Amino acid sequence: MDARIKSEVSQHRAEVLDREFTLVEQARTSLSGSCRRFVDIGCGPYGLLGRAGDRLADLRPAAIGIDLDLPALKQNPNIAHGICASCYSLPFESESVDLIVCRWVFEHLEHPEQALAEFSRVLRKGGVVYIKTPNLLNYGMMISWATPTFVHNAFLRATGFGDNTPTFYRANTRGKLAELAGQAGFKVRSMESRSGSYMYFAFNKEIFLTMRGISRLVSKATSATQLLLMCVLEKN
Repeated sequence: MDARIKSEVSQHRAEVLDREFTLVEQARTSLSGSCRRFVDIGCGPYGLLGRAGDRLADLRPAAIGIDLDLPALKQNPNIAHGICASCYSLPFESESVDLIVCRWVFEHLEHPEQALAEFSRVLRKGGVVYIKTPNLLNYGMMISWATPTFVHNAFLRATGFGDNTPTFYRANTRGKLAELAGQAGFKVRSMESRSGSYMYFAFNKEIFLTMRGISRLVSKATSATQLLLMCVLEKN
């Protein structure tokens, strides 16, 4: 990878992560500083905590990670407890959770409305969910949606990433995510989008620069097709 492109990719990822932490910190503050149960759904071997130094480090001693991949849970150093479970059936009593983080999960859910209903069940009134997921209206995600998983995996292997799990994109536009959230008893506190689909082409300088230029032009006209959706929901 070209050194300048590598630096730009790293900076972009750092900026997105900084914004994620800001959104979660704001959510935590809205709970009057009291977050007795923090849950990272689909946390894998890393999760959110620990990715930005000491930011939100005080949540780690009581942080609970949820994932279907038990070996990944065992590798995660940023959670106090790892539970192998589905987001459709969380092992918590009703109204016993304060804050949920769910990153890179919703695009893989065949029934996102069921996951949101389960989040609503376990959250206390005023509890918050932070969701990060791709925007289906982005050209890269449209291509992903229209192609089978084996094609995704071939591309990911070629660019140095591991295999992906099947994607459905059933809650992956601003409108659809807001609609399903409302049906589950949430109000949308904030819904942001970020560009960055050209980052997938960092393996080739010419393609990267071309796609970056196109992405910037499109972003000036509309934010509706930007790559990332970052949504904060509050339980009514």
